[in-house]
Amino acid sequence: MFQYLSVEELFPTPLWVIDLDKGPSERLNRDLMHDIHRLTEPREPVGIGGSWQTDPILHRLPEFADFMSLVRKAAKGAVDFLDIEYRDFAVTGCWANINPPGGKNSSHTHPNNYISGVYYVRVPESSGSIEFTDLRVQAGTIMPRTKKWNKFTGSKIAVPVKEGRLVLFPAWLNHSVPVNVSDAERVSISFNIMFTDYTESMSPTLWEKGSAPIRKKHAQPDP
Repeated sequence: MFQYLSVEELFPTPLWVIDLDKGPSERLNRDLMHDIHRLTEPREPVGIGGSWQTDPILHRLPEFADFMSLVRKAAKGAVDFLDIEYRDFAVTGCWANINPPGGKNSSHTHPNNYISGVYYVRVPESSGSIEFTDLRVQAGTIMPRTKKWNKFTGSKIAVPVKEGRLVLFPAWLNHSVPVNVSDAERVSISFNIMFTDYTESMSPTLWEKGSAPIRKKHAQPDP
């Protein structure tokens, strides 16, 4: 008989999901919609399957200061959870996404950042999810039929979203937004986080901190 049985999860990928209280989120979303419309109207129509994005500068605009305070608080919680040594981080980009009916966002990552996130301002019925794709190259080599998809056998996970929900994830994680099948626009705000002192104190290789130097053999001259 088995004396011990354990299922361990190796190299887990963190995903943070934060729901704001209904009252504050409704007020925040009204203000955000007003500011987004003010910045974007009038908008040129996009092609079938396309989406519309603002320039990634919302974090620099004073009218988005309250929202950015919320982003920083959530990002700090995520980074602190990982027990990373750092002095500070910065929002490197923040932009609004407007998905019209039929609009979508293809699978992508956010290079040169550590954490990415998205906040949902307007989520019409039948338009609310964000999908994450398994980046392990060999994971899909053998995929037998399963009785039920789960986190151990699935290659793509759809996370439901709603108005007032904030989702944070590693910037290297492939993510996409499925087609908006509703008859109204889906509106969200995306952002990226990176450490301000990365090149100064965080990027040196791990063996340079508190480890013995590696002895190198002298190269032999060519014969």
